[in-house]
Amino acid sequence: MHPKSFGGGFGSRMLQAWGEAPIKQFVHEAVEEALRLESALAKLDTSQRVAVLHYSPIQETVEGEPCDILPFLGSSRLEEPLNRFSVAFALHGHAHHGQVEGRTSSNIPVYNVSMPLLKKHFPDQPPFRLLEVPV
Repeated sequence: MHPKSFGGGFGSRMLQAWGEAPIKQFVHEAVEEALRLESALAKLDTSQRVAVLHYSPIQETVEGEPCDILPFLGSSRLEEPLNRFSVAFALHGHAHHGQVEGRTSSNIPVYNVSMPLLKKHFPDQPPFRLLEVPV
């Protein structure tokens, strides 16, 4: 199962389910995606877990994007399952002008592997990251 993840913002500025029905539905979708991620991680029977997401679980890797669109590039709701299940690291794209690396509040590495970002930061290398999963 591959959760697609979702937006909604970060930290104290994360969108909450108030107001009109479309806002509540947007928040509901973000919560559901976080629950799908949690469920997928819980089902893994392996010594190491890696999360592959489209949207960012932390604000740090989307910083550099226009402030107005940050809530649409990820959600702090995705961070909690990563911390709870102690993933080795998480990968995401979607933020083409963000930062290449960050860490969750539990110090789990998060890598933004958006191709335009990798080409910008590593112009003399192919646009991919090679990461070693500790065993």
